[in-house]
Amino acid sequence: MRHVGQTRCGYCDQDLIGSYEAWLSMALDHVVPVSVARRLQIPKEWVQDYANGVLTCAACNGFDNRYQPSSTVECPGSLEEFFALRDRVFTERKNRIRFCHEQERAFFEEHWKQLNSKVSPGVSG
Repeated sequence: MRHVGQTRCGYCDQDLIGSYEAWLSMALDHVVPVSVARRLQIPKEWVQDYANGVLTCAACNGFDNRYQPSSTVECPGSLEEFFALRDRVFTERKNRIRFCHEQERAFFEEHWKQLNSKVSPGVSG
């Protein structure tokens, strides 16, 4: 957090320092994932730099763990090209993660309502 200056999830904007539980959910995500960088033979020092990191909540960090770029991507030839790739990947992943949140929220609300309707008032579980 001190190195990147963030206090909120880079993908969903959840406050990461507002409570102990939120702080525990904090994770550092590589915007361009290490697996993608390895496949593209991107220099390790570019991938491991804080400029390729974003603080996330545990949910967002887990939602897109198997990310692969949607289009054919080649190894960037310069740091500026890497930053352009990073920005494109960030935008793509943010949209994918937003979709995952929508799907999870719908699943939760549907199943929570079903579970809640089966529990009789006054009966503790």
